[in-house]
Amino acid sequence: MCGQCQQICEKFLKHLIYLFCSDNKDAESALRSHSLIKLNSVLKDSGIDLELDRKSLSIVKDYYFTARYPGDEFIELTRSDYIEAKLLTDEIYEKVTHYLQQKGYCLECGFPKSDCLCR
Repeated sequence: MCGQCQQICEKFLKHLIYLFCSDNKDAESALRSHSLIKLNSVLKDSGIDLELDRKSLSIVKDYYFTARYPGDEFIELTRSDYIEAKLLTDEIYEKVTHYLQQKGYCLECGFPKSDCLCR
């Protein structure tokens, strides 16, 4: 579950980068990255500061590989790890949806409200 939380966080941050950071020179490489730290950095450099805790991002970013693929660095995660990952996922969801609403996007269809398909 922690790996899924990491992926959800990643997709939310990438969505903002895709929509609003095309002028950032690091946006394209960030969209190919799994690092929540890098994704957040590109957003900040583009003027989108979601005020996310770097420590939480750093912990959850490691779940992509270490909890997903068995090997030398594989770790077993606890309920406490999951709760922390879920809290960050919820925080990112709230902040991304709030930002999208501020920018005039429909949360149902994903288009700007001027082009909304939900009407």
